[in-house]
Amino acid sequence: VEAWPRIMAPIAVTVTVVIKEDMVERFLEVMKEDVVGSLERENGGCVRFDVLRDPSVPNKFMFYEMYVDSDAMARHKETPHYKAWAQFKEDGGVLSQEAVKFEAVYGGGL
Repeated sequence: VEAWPRIMAPIAVTVTVVIKEDMVERFLEVMKEDVVGSLERENGGCVRFDVLRDPSVPNKFMFYEMYVDSDAMARHKETPHYKAWAQFKEDGGVLSQEAVKFEAVYGGGL
């Protein structure tokens, strides 16, 4: 298996968040729309979007997102479904957030 050339490497991001306990249901609704919008309405720019919950901390989540390139990731941040997530954060639903951006080296599915 050969590594992707850096100039063509897909971009991935992991985001770990702790959500206010009384806003978890709203968070899940917002993230469902973000996932569906990203995978179905971004013309292939987003190739993976997973939302995972920590089983020992029910208001802690991690998202894993992968985009074909940095332009696709930038376009994602202009969409209505992303803006709903940004509004959720502005409304105070996120107690803490850590995001880390990666370049893909090996993988499949693209």
